[in-house]
Parts: sequence; C-alpha cells; structure tokens
Amino acid sequence: MTRLSKSLSPERRQVRSLSLSRRELIGLASVGLGTMKLGGMPECQTTVDAADEPALTTEGVGDVKTPRFYRRDIGVAPNRMHEPTAGTDGNIWTSPLDGSLWQYDTITGRTTIHDLKQLTGQDWKGLHLWPIARGSKVYLCTPGLPELHVWDRERRGVVGHKFPHQQPAVYGGFVEPVWHHVYFYDTRHASVLKWNPETESGENFPCPYKLSGTLYMSFALPDRNEIWGSTYTGNDIVRFDTKTDRWTAHFQCPHRNATPTAGGLVFEDTLFVSDHLNGRIFPLNVNTGAWGDSIAVPGYKDWFGYLSGGWHFQGKLYLCHSTWTGGSGSIDGETHHFLGTWTVFDPRTRKFSRLEFPLRDGEERKYLMSDYCAVYDQQLYLLAVNHTPPRTVIVLQTKPLT
Repeated sequence: MTRLSKSLSPERRQVRSLSLSRRELIGLASVGLGTMKLGGMPECQTTVDAADEPALTTEGVGDVKTPRFYRRDIGVAPNRMHEPTAGTDGNIWTSPLDGSLWQYDTITGRTTIHDLKQLTGQDWKGLHLWPIARGSKVYLCTPGLPELHVWDRERRGVVGHKFPHQQPAVYGGFVEPVWHHVYFYDTRHASVLKWNPETESGENFPCPYKLSGTLYMSFALPDRNEIWGSTYTGNDIVRFDTKTDRWTAHFQCPHRNATPTAGGLVFEDTLFVSDHLNGRIFPLNVNTGAWGDSIAVPGYKDWFGYLSGGWHFQGKLYLCHSTWTGGSGSIDGETHHFLGTWTVFDPRTRKFSRLEFPLRDGEERKYLMSDYCAVYDQQLYLLAVNHTPPRTVIVLQTKPLT
C-alpha cells in the first residue's frame, strides 16, 4: 500500500462555483480546461449550466415510447467523456482523459472538475480512466498503471493498492449496492477481479475459454449474480457468476463475420446481442445457447455504421452509434466519430425509436459525440461532447431541470 497524497490544507480543500453564461463558456473553450486558472482555484474547477439559454427537451420518435429528456450543458472539454459511473450518493464520475476527473451531481446539477495530478501527485493525462464510486471512495481504474488508486473523499487522500496478479491491465468494472465486493476486469489477462473494499485486496479469476479477441466485460446483473462480457471485434459472449466465482457460459454467434456485444439485461431467458459492425441485433437464449433470427436496426449504412451494446433503462435498451464501419472506415468519409443520436429498442415488441440530442444554434447533431450513459435513482443520463468548438459537455437526462 502506497500513500500518494497527504491530507490537504483547508485552503486546498476549497471548491468554488462559477455561474457561466453560454458566451462565457465559449470564451473558456479557447483557454482549455487543463490550464484554466479561475479565481485562484487550487484543486478543483466547477461549472454550472448555461442559465441564460432556453431549456431544450427531446423524446424518442418511432414505435417505442421514451421518457422526455432534458438537456443540461455542464462545461467544456477537449474530448469525449469515457465510462461514466453513478455512485450511490448521486454523483456521476467520468473523464475526457486529459488528466481531469469530472464529478456531476445529479441532485444539484453542479459539476466539479478535479485535477488528478494535484490529487495523486502524478500525471494522468492520456491514461484511460474508468472511475468507479462506492460510498466515499472513488476507484481510479486504469490499465495504464500497476496499482489500483483509491480516492477516499472523507479521509481526503489517495492510496495505491497492489493487485493480486502480475502485469495487471485492469480496465474497468462494476459496483452494485447489493454486492459487498467491487468487480473489476483485466483486459490483458481476460479475467474478473473480485475486490474487497474493506481490506482493499482482491482475487483474480482468469477466463478459461479460448477467445477470439480482447475481452471487455459489458454489464452486471445483481439480481442474477452475473457479469456479462464480449470480445468487441471478436466473436465471444461470456458470463461470470459472482455467487460462485466461476465462469459459467461461452457463446459464439454462428453468423459469418459477426461482432457480437452483450447488451444490458437478460429478458427472462433472452439476451439481446448487438452485432455492432453489421447493424443488427440477435436474440440469444442463455439457457439453451440458441441464436434467433437477426433484427435489423433502422439507419444502418444510412446514417450510422456502428452500434453499441445496449444499456438497460425501464425495460428498453439504449444503443449509441458512430460512423465507424471497421478498420479506419467511416460512413461519412471523415475520421469516424460518435453521434448525437441513439437507438431505443423494445425487446418485448422488437421495435425501435430514434432519440436525438436537441441542438443549440450553430450545433450539428452528427458532431455531438455521445457514447456512454449512466443510471441513478431510476433516471437515465446520456453524456455527449461537441466535437467542434466550443466543445460543450452535455448531459441529456430524464430528470427535469429545476
């Protein structure tokens, strides 16, 4: 165990708020978050919504009814937001991989930007970061460092903990309130890491199956004691049982050139699997291993090339999109990028709707890079960053603005 930072002085603990208009946000974009100095702020930077702009709302269009979504602009960032996680206290944690950690409070709407170098004593710029929050702790999960860094916000310090296995590449993970342990996964070892948050120690469980690519675990189902994953550009769907600490299933799609990604929830006995470079969804019976007929996703090769696995919310699956068509290909001839439009799929009816981010003046939906979301307190939060200046960071949420 390594102490990475000492307790902060009272001056360094201050967090200040900035009430920024949209015009001021645009001006800050040219400065850049990594170098922005505002009011002598020593540790954190905080922004709030562009209060002078009218509220923008949207909902799905098509055969599947969705809740109404409300747009909230929370700052500017140099890149898209990666792997957000909702903690049990209502904060969503994410990062644009510029060395900062973003904290969005779903209760107050406030955003706090933490400088990880100041927090931990080392540079995080360019490192993949999947922050996972449990109680007062934020696990700063990255395959780029050999230790697991844990920020305890109550004790105001960061501690590094050794992994139980050699040459770790712990990419991300899951925290569920009903589970005592936190579950990470390692992309180099194709394993699940069971972590005890009391002793800050873990046990590693390598996947026993022969896989066709790098394994990424996709989602957790606490009611079934399961974590599901896939090999992204390979052809593997796997399941890990958290009750027995055993790998219990390995499925491969029988269709040629399939790139299956597990999505969101097992509906009774069926997992709906995205074939993410072929614009279709396959139903997979998790009891028998039988694959059903493919379901075509509207818009494939028209306005999108890639679809993600689905995130479950209120009985529906939400799938993000990009222009990627595999390799270096892109549906629009530009460098491939994520889009400001999602697909909503109803597994019960097997029908679809299209959910589009509402726009402000000067914005183009195709440049609103949206590829992740988080669920907290029965509300859904979709994240996006405008690829073009002023690189506005957007939260599209089912919780109304106050």
